Amino acid sequence: MFQIWKAKDCLDLFPSSINVRLEADVIDALTVKLPNLGVNLLPMQYKQIKDPMEIIKMAITSQAGAYLNVDEIIEVAKLLGLRSQEEISAVQEAIAREAAVAGDLQLAFDLCLVLARKGHGLVWDLCAAIARGPAIENMDVGSRKQLLSFALCHCDDESIGDLLHAWKDLDMQGQSESLMMLTGTTPKFTVEGSSNIAPPGHPDQSLFAVEFAEGQESYLNKIKHILAGVAKDLPLANGTSWDDFLRENTKVLSFADLQLPWLVELSRKLELGKKFCRISISGKQYVPVRGQAIITILSWLARSGFAPRDDLISSLAKSIMEPPATEEEDVMGCSFLLNLTDAFHGVEVIEEELKRREDYQETCSIMNVGMTYSLLHNSGAECRDPLQRRDLLLRKFREKISSGEFLCFFRPNCTRLFVRNCVLLFRN
Repeated sequence: MFQIWKAKDCLDLFPSSINVRLEADVIDALTVKLPNLGVNLLPMQYKQIKDPMEIIKMAITSQAGAYLNVDEIIEVAKLLGLRSQEEISAVQEAIAREAAVAGDLQLAFDLCLVLARKGHGLVWDLCAAIARGPAIENMDVGSRKQLLSFALCHCDDESIGDLLHAWKDLDMQGQSESLMMLTGTTPKFTVEGSSNIAPPGHPDQSLFAVEFAEGQESYLNKIKHILAGVAKDLPLANGTSWDDFLRENTKVLSFADLQLPWLVELSRKLELGKKFCRISISGKQYVPVRGQAIITILSWLARSGFAPRDDLISSLAKSIMEPPATEEEDVMGCSFLLNLTDAFHGVEVIEEELKRREDYQETCSIMNVGMTYSLLHNSGAECRDPLQRRDLLLRKFREKISSGEFLCFFRPNCTRLFVRNCVLLFRN
């Protein structure tokens, strides 16, 4: 050790030399910083280690809780020559992984957020695991989605499907939390016989079991009754019964028991039609709260493989086209009506809206929407499946727009909006 200090004194004779400063930094790391972290290396041992990152990993794992010294470890990394942004990110990644292994999810979460903002793609798997893991202080749905979206941008091909499902679950959770905040209400269990079902704030409700009471059959019948109020019959493969399907899908059970009745109740409260919330639908920034409740139900039905009932879709269209309505809102409402199995139901909705209109421009708008809606359904009446109807819809729009025939119905910006929403939503 005495020889090391003599060498340091010699180096101090040339303080302006870059090479001398680098050598002095290494000596400082080996003699002061690393021993404080529980790592003791002789200069000869250091020379035999080609990658300084190996020394950093030794410092992180040298003793219990060593990973907590984040700033000190980063300082040692810089002294050893790891100074670039990429190298510092690699050090932070190593600390985050060790923290996760030690069960310190808070530190791992904080570092993952930092690395995600810096675009350090190698940490995507840890970001995904934390985003889907248990609740942590200061980690809301937005933070989870930030980590998960980062993971989706950098993950391997095999993980995309699984992460997309997780994203949809988080999005559903975010919608529910927004509704709770806007309405001041919370979901409650409505069916007797259920317990240990995950609360709406939990990212993975499938981790929770559903314990049935003695009247198991009665409980399942009540759940099926709730589902029947918003969904069509689900085609079950290989002779699977409804009861078996529900028993094997605890996430469906938990949502149907806990949140679905609450969302249905919100969707029927007319007073919530005057209260608005943000929504990411093309061409529209806000929808009524009761419309948001319907969108949440529809999102869950699609996520779970259920087809929505016509009255649920028409309710969403009505909430969007409710007077006073703009031309864009009428176009959007009509694009939702194109999802109806029964076209006459859509005509009834448009006729009902027409009777409610008092303003001349709003009346003309809904009349034009009705004419276009009828033309589109007449064109697709002979199609055999949803894909064929989508292709026909897109082709018809291209023909009509190129000929200028639709220009009498909508302004150009409304026509583009109508095309986009219809192609995305036209399923039945």
